[in-house]
Amino acid sequence: MFHSRITMLIPNINSYKSFGKVSIPRSSDQFCFFEAKDRNILGEKLLVRTSQNDGNPISLSQYLEDGPTVAFSIIRNDSVLYEYYADKYDESSIVSSFSVSKAWVGITLGCAIQDGFIKSAEDSIVTYLPELRNKKGMNKIKIRHLMNHISGLKFGTLSFMYYKRNLCNVKNYVHSVEPPGTNFAYNNGNTQLVSIIIERACGKKFQEYFAERVWTRIGSESEMSWSVDNKKSNTIKSFCCMSGLNRDFAKLGKLMLQKGKWNGKEIFSESWYNTMIKWDLKENSAWDNEFGWWMGPKDYGYYYAAGLWGQYVIVYPKKNIIITRFARLNIERSTQVHDRLMMVMDQL
Repeated sequence: MFHSRITMLIPNINSYKSFGKVSIPRSSDQFCFFEAKDRNILGEKLLVRTSQNDGNPISLSQYLEDGPTVAFSIIRNDSVLYEYYADKYDESSIVSSFSVSKAWVGITLGCAIQDGFIKSAEDSIVTYLPELRNKKGMNKIKIRHLMNHISGLKFGTLSFMYYKRNLCNVKNYVHSVEPPGTNFAYNNGNTQLVSIIIERACGKKFQEYFAERVWTRIGSESEMSWSVDNKKSNTIKSFCCMSGLNRDFAKLGKLMLQKGKWNGKEIFSESWYNTMIKWDLKENSAWDNEFGWWMGPKDYGYYYAAGLWGQYVIVYPKKNIIITRFARLNIERSTQVHDRLMMVMDQL
């Protein structure tokens, strides 16, 4: 049953409980990360500076305990080296990912291209959304423009899509304000359109295709829920609103470390992997955002999926490391959280 949105003007880690949802089943062949011995020791050894000129850094464990983090993991070579859960949370607790889900959409797009449902990310969006064909400027917009937030489309505020009740009726809420490739303008609506395009191309709901091609193939230990706009259409909010286990989200990192393969079987191609993590300024794309992924500094070579309030799945290929972090409402700016996590990575 849908609850009032009025009490939910500020999205939080428990907001998923107030929306309708669909459940995506777990894998029949579950994968469990190994657990390193004495894995709590690392939390005392790793240090974090809480300000730029802080001469007395605190332990990672203290930093996590003092803040809004509810789940945190450091994984290397499939072993959990360190893990933290806040009070009333443990490895069986459900966490919300917010915009981390955009990375899953990028992966699923690659699957749809590989399966031949979509020819290319260079396809015009009106090929799959013909109701937009006669709207100004729509025929020039490519799927890539949507994924990289350079579509020139306007959808309202960032929260507009979060509370919208009829996401599949795209003609009523999609408007072009400038030619594609003019500016980078991060907006949830871009990702939402990509998932609807995938639905149209595949002939099935996005969540069904995602379950078949990705979620059930990567050893997920628990079902995952995805919020929907309403129970009649069951259109998922693909730009956010996935909820599941911390360690299952870490499998997003493992899949990327393996460049699209799982147990030797290809989920998506290595060429698509390279496309997603390529630094590209083409048509005014942001240098650090490609197909749902954010890029870290070039010298580090890591990349990450990120969501509201500092939700992270960080993939660091040079050190074969995955870091996950999920949090409540966060007074720290995301850039501050990111800086702290870079300090941790430097010490590993």
